[in-house]
Amino acid sequence: MRMRTVMTAALTGLALLGFASSASASTDLTWPPKDVKPVHKTKAELQKQADEFSAHQKKAFPRAFHGAKDVAPGNWGGEAEGVFDDMQYMGNSVSLTYKGQQVSTYTQVNAPGFHKSSPKEYCATTTCTGAETDHRGGVTVFAKDDRFGIVEARNFRPNGEVVWVQSWTQGTEKQLAQLAEDRAFTFTKK
Repeated sequence: MRMRTVMTAALTGLALLGFASSASASTDLTWPPKDVKPVHKTKAELQKQADEFSAHQKKAFPRAFHGAKDVAPGNWGGEAEGVFDDMQYMGNSVSLTYKGQQVSTYTQVNAPGFHKSSPKEYCATTTCTGAETDHRGGVTVFAKDDRFGIVEARNFRPNGEVVWVQSWTQGTEKQLAQLAEDRAFTFTKK
């Protein structure tokens, strides 16, 4: 029994070392990627996309937050809800009930080339807590802001898009990453 405990501790330690080393290496992603093509859409195209994002959130959030109920996407927009004037990003709030607790999130989808900071530059301005590859050529950076109790997953994609999801509920980083890495949230879909 003692040997099993020692082996488990050793393997866990090695896994953590591997995560730590991949986290620092993965934030060195070249940014912006080469051949980024900015996307500009009309107000009608952006509204259609916002409606599709909301419909997808109603399916994706209960998968990420297993068993979530009362998933309620807010209106999409930029500086204000429903404002789509040549926007290259849009965001919305989503509230849900998860494990009996009310959870509030914010999602932002940035068009290719709009988000200028690399993962490394972003981590120089905030408290990053780790990083992982998303198995599609992207990097997800985890961050927290203790001043406001925010945790976040920010996915940097090979096409120059950046999608992030943040929450005011601690311990939800895994769920946030699953959502940020979801390729249904994209500006490049026509």
